[in-house]
Amino acid sequence: MKRIGIAGLQREQIKQQIEQVAPGQFELHILNDMDAAMKVKAGQLDYYIGCCNTGAGAALSIAIAIIGYDKSCTIAKPSIQAKQVEVTRFIEEGRVAFGLSVEHVEHAIPMLTQSLLNA
Repeated sequence: MKRIGIAGLQREQIKQQIEQVAPGQFELHILNDMDAAMKVKAGQLDYYIGCCNTGAGAALSIAIAIIGYDKSCTIAKPSIQAKQVEVTRFIEEGRVAFGLSVEHVEHAIPMLTQSLLNA
């Protein structure tokens, strides 16, 4: 079972979206960004999902510092929805930390969840 750390804004909503799309398929942990990133780095979690107003700043800054820029990506920004082809490419490239903006939780999280199920 894949393990995901959820940090930032709308954590409960993100958790609910993942559980709705893939019930019982992921072990989900609501954590602060530091703990989530440290656990991914240590191999205790497989993925990090961070959410903020921009999808890049607070959502990913700690993950980038701890996990690395090459393992992090923004999947949805204000006014720019997540795109399936990009999400798939990010996962294929080995990205494990995903950032998104709050207005795209309902759109981007189901897409990311399906992609992680297939990874």
